[in-house]
Amino acid sequence: MTTSMASTAGTGASEQVSQATLENRAHDALVSWLTEEHPQPGQTVPIREFARKLGMSRTPVRSAVGRLHERGLLSYDSTAGFTVAVPSLSSLYELFELRVMIESHSLRRYTEQEPPPAPRILHDLVAEAGELAEAALQEPAQYIAFRENDSRFHRTLVEMSGFPRLIALHDDLHLSIHVTRAGMEAPMNRDRLDAAVAEHREIVEALDAGDGAAARAALESHILRVRDQTIVFLSRPQPTVGGGFAR
Repeated sequence: MTTSMASTAGTGASEQVSQATLENRAHDALVSWLTEEHPQPGQTVPIREFARKLGMSRTPVRSAVGRLHERGLLSYDSTAGFTVAVPSLSSLYELFELRVMIESHSLRRYTEQEPPPAPRILHDLVAEAGELAEAALQEPAQYIAFRENDSRFHRTLVEMSGFPRLIALHDDLHLSIHVTRAGMEAPMNRDRLDAAVAEHREIVEALDAGDGAAARAALESHILRVRDQTIVFLSRPQPTVGGGFAR
């Protein structure tokens, strides 16, 4: 290869890396928007605004939007363009079924190899959840911290499997569920928060007792309760982006 050819190849590779980096930045920004700002289903994705804020052209932003569209988190309409996907009850049901499979299997693998008690971190997370539940009732903004605690608890259960790929699958699944439910969660109240804390505590207590079957049963019951609660809420008429209600 001549010097000029090598230089051209190097420049092309550098441009590809740069483009991939920009796309990843745009992807991360879009995910943060979906999970933290909770745009309503049907809301248009502001591609031009994202490009301006990120200081890049619209090309990498569109590429990132395309990745999220392929995952079903965004929808496309020839008139409206890309919008936040309207959750399908059947797809949400499937996502929760996959969650049960991953988390229950992780717990099974752990309990078949490790003696009780439960890892200290699970005890700490349950204790923290109780405190955050009380704080959230006084200051609704604290619900974000409570939800993050819930996510750490469930991810810890999967980490206990010792399978990195299973953890990666869980992370991807968690994002899909979180985005699907974003902006459309059932109203927060004491019963919901107390139930979540109590069910997490039941899982930990079963692990402490060395009863793997009971721990898995408590975990599955907890996830399916949240699934059914979510589906019941999403089945109700929801406000549309432009006003009124949609089913």
